[in-house]
Amino acid sequence: MTSGMLDGFRVLGFDLETTGFNPRSDRIVQYALVGSDADGSHINVQSLVNPGRGIPRESSMVHGIFDEDVAGEKGFSDQVAVFSDTVEGAVIVGHNVIEFDWRFIELECARSGADVPHPHAILDTLVIARALGVPRPHKLGSLCERFGISLERSHSADADAGATLLLLWKMMVRYPRKFSGSLLDFLEFLGR
Repeated sequence: MTSGMLDGFRVLGFDLETTGFNPRSDRIVQYALVGSDADGSHINVQSLVNPGRGIPRESSMVHGIFDEDVAGEKGFSDQVAVFSDTVEGAVIVGHNVIEFDWRFIELECARSGADVPHPHAILDTLVIARALGVPRPHKLGSLCERFGISLERSHSADADAGATLLLLWKMMVRYPRKFSGSLLDFLEFLGR
């Protein structure tokens, strides 16, 4: 997916599934990075992650990932290098990624003793929807429905990551003037 301001960048939809909502006490159980490299080649890096603790039943009921699904998987510290290499210098697209997903990455990297990767930019479709004045509700599923995107397997990291890319593209099509400048111009519009 490229469109003007994203030309020449690796652009990746990103999503996590976790054991809960608190990045200090909860852990990642799945991550997905899907999109394309600057040359247009497809990227799909995703994995289940052993959180090193039990997954609460209420969380499993949301994302469908249970203790037995991650029992034989590597922990995030064993996967951080692949994750970081993929993210470094990319434009990351996610929904509520700034306040939720990226906080988990920062703390998981700290726990692993690894540097936090440096994406070129993070585009949060929740922040963008608000900045564009898209009517509420702003949950990913609601926005996908509003923009005509089929979101099957909601709360699966790869499905949600792909949906955020499509959502960004649909917003670009619907509000072309807001996306007509450079990526830096757009980040300034968002106040980032």
